[in-house]
Amino acid sequence: MKTHSFPGTQLSVSQLCFGCWGVISDSHWGDRNQDDSILAMKAALDAGVNFFDTAPMYGNGGSEELLGQFLVDNNLRDQVVVATKIRPSHMRAAEVMTECEDSLRRLQTDFIDLYQTHWTSPNVCITEAWGALQTLQQQGKVRHIGVCNAGVADMAAIQQTSQPLSNQLPYNLVWRMIEDQILPKCVQDQIGVLVYSPLMHGVLADNYTTAAEVPDGRARSRHFSSARAQTRHGEDGCEELLFETLGRIRTICSQLGRSMAEVSLAWIVQQSGIVSVIAGARNAQQLQQNVSFLDRPLDDATIAALNAATDDLKSALGTNPDMWDGGTNSRYH
Repeated sequence: MKTHSFPGTQLSVSQLCFGCWGVISDSHWGDRNQDDSILAMKAALDAGVNFFDTAPMYGNGGSEELLGQFLVDNNLRDQVVVATKIRPSHMRAAEVMTECEDSLRRLQTDFIDLYQTHWTSPNVCITEAWGALQTLQQQGKVRHIGVCNAGVADMAAIQQTSQPLSNQLPYNLVWRMIEDQILPKCVQDQIGVLVYSPLMHGVLADNYTTAAEVPDGRARSRHFSSARAQTRHGEDGCEELLFETLGRIRTICSQLGRSMAEVSLAWIVQQSGIVSVIAGARNAQQLQQNVSFLDRPLDDATIAALNAATDDLKSALGTNPDMWDGGTNSRYH
């Protein structure tokens, strides 16, 4: 497993990060078998993955608890980099301090390697939360601080006092919005980018042939019609174009003799500024498969073909990087 260092630091992480959103059952991922999740985490370590990302919002703290117990049971805390987050409803300075203590308790550790804001809040300036993060860093409870889902204005505001280590962002072949402004700024300012939703909730794993097959819990993004039960973006979506685009990607993959999931992950890790790609795994087999997908890079011609195949969808979705909220409700600033 290749490792990458965050710009300007000695902190080195595997290019694949184990995403802990789906290690427990919830409305998005459905039922999860806890034993399978633990075996997947063990397989990750065996494959050289040293980076685990979780959050209080994942299973109302259940994801943090499972990861913490796994690390304690196997005496692994000093061998891994643990990242977690602050809920957007707890961005006041005092709330951030309490959030951190709660996460430390659930993770059964006395420090967090990377502590991040999860989303911005419409009611609290991100700089207030950032000041509390700096205090936690000075206290030694947090070693590095970063952001998730932060736009260029939020990053600029934070940079008035210190540099975020990272920005965790949604990015994949059918969701390329960060290429407009956010990714170039991160590259320019040496902010490491962590990618989530690399397979677009299974869409880029070639799990669905029509929009109707996508479960409502996974069809909340702006790709899908606002008539879908769990959407909130209020937009028409672009379901037909999405599946036309998937057809183009499928053709390229077929010519390569490689799966859509493999090609999608390989495409991401070859983009500028990407430190690590966050992907969950239902079981050990799926984890091993994800690891193998990163072993064979794509040539320049294939990357160009994939970009061309997805350009129409990128244009149709516009520049709003918020996957779930549209128009003025976008949480990116």
